[in-house]
Parts: sequence; structure tokens; C-alpha cells
Amino acid sequence: MFKPNQPKTSNRLKTILEFSDLWELDQQERYVFQYYHNKLKGLDPNQINIHGVALHKNDNGFIMTAIIRHSLQKTLNMEVIRLVVRDKDGNDIARKEFNMEVFGLLNSLRARPWIFEFDKDSLLVPEEEIKDKMEFEVLFEYQQPVVSDFTLQLDENWSNGLSPEQIASLEASLASMEAVEENSLSVNAFHFAEVEDGVEVYVVLRNGYKEEITISNLPVQLLDAAGDVVAKLGFPLEQFAVGSHQARPVSLHFPKNVFQKESPDFSSWNVQLTPQN
Repeated sequence: MFKPNQPKTSNRLKTILEFSDLWELDQQERYVFQYYHNKLKGLDPNQINIHGVALHKNDNGFIMTAIIRHSLQKTLNMEVIRLVVRDKDGNDIARKEFNMEVFGLLNSLRARPWIFEFDKDSLLVPEEEIKDKMEFEVLFEYQQPVVSDFTLQLDENWSNGLSPEQIASLEASLASMEAVEENSLSVNAFHFAEVEDGVEVYVVLRNGYKEEITISNLPVQLLDAAGDVVAKLGFPLEQFAVGSHQARPVSLHFPKNVFQKESPDFSSWNVQLTPQN
């Protein structure tokens, strides 16, 4: 039913680095941030990521510089976030909430560096364990309940069309996907192919609700490497049921006659639910 993707079909998404107007950085400082940004791996669709750049100890705790980036299909507006800092062994060393009003909005597929100050009250270890320029990682701590464990739901056509190896590969891809917020539906692509009359995309629908949901129409948009919308379609699914905390695959076909962009670059790509007004 599907073949292993070629390297060009990876849907990892690259971000563009930008800087806050509140920062006064010289060319060398901008170059350093660009260097770290260029080393980062691409994002999965619908992902928010923070990557630590540097940690400097001071008399009141430490200051951490990090790069925030995202691949959501909308502008990111973070009012309050909670961060956890860990040492190189994975031990939590600090936790703190930050008001992000000054950070402002971050457009889709953008990245922006920011500074976070952790005072002594935020430390989870004795102060002497914090070392200047130590190795560390920083993570978002989500308070919104999420669902990460999904069971693959295959109908007869998919079960008969896939080999045991392909099913195992799909289950492995499912296990590696980002968690889904509770009471939400997630669409994640796992196969892409350019065909003579358009594009074939296989996606998996993950149901984060506590009950089965039925989908009669799936509004989806296809984006290319530049982040431009290539096509928007509503796919009639004829009462497509997805069980609670289950993931069900479906194939989608985007014909060339609905493309909104000439000569799209599919070296990377993304499929998203079309935002509804």
C-alpha cells in the first residue's frame, strides 16, 4: 500500500531565525545565535521547541539563553510558560514560570532567542551544584493534560494491504510522534509521494478524546518547504470513526488542478488541519 519514503520526502520543518526589537545585538552576537540555530534539527509538524544555548551562574542563581521555535499552523502566543532545566545526567536542577508578554507573538516556522533568569528560589539542587557554563538542557513543562499512548486502528483494507514489517514501521512512527493535547484531534503525515496528477499523502488521525469520534469531512491543507499553502481540500470520509486514544490512517490525494502555487518545492512538506473561522 505504501513504499518507504525517499530522503526528499522528510517532513521535518526548518525555521527562520529572528531577533526581538528589544535586543541590541552586534553582528558577532547575531552570528553566534545563527550558528546554534543552524545546528538544530528540523521540527515535526505542530511542534513547539526550546533549545538551550548557554547558562551563566550569578550571585542570585543563573541566567539561561535559549532559542524558542515552533511549527504550529498559527501564530504562537505564549502568555505564561513553565521551564525545567536539567543537567547533563537528566536531573532537574531548576524550575520556574515566566510571563512571556514581552516576548510577544512568534509567526509560524520562526525561531527567536530569549533570556531567562532563574533565581535561587527556583533551584531544585544546592547552589554549589550549579556551575558556570555547565552542560544542560531545557524543556517546557506542560500543565495541559496530554495523551501520548495511542493504539493503531486499522480497517480491513489497511490490514490486508500492509505487511507485518510495514505495520511495525507505522507503529514505531506512531510511538515517536509528539503527544496530543487531551480533547483534541491530531493529523500527522507518515508518507508522501508525487504522482503524475498530483500528490498522495498518508496521514494518521490521532483521537485525544475520551470517547470515539466520527469524522464526516476532513479539511486539510498541504504546505511546501517554504511554508506556503499549496492546496486546501475537504476530504469526505463517510462517517470515519476513530476510537478513543486510537490512531487511524487514511490516504489523501491532492490533484494538481487544485494547487494554489506553481512549482512548489516538496523537498520538505507538511500537512495540517485547515484553520476554521
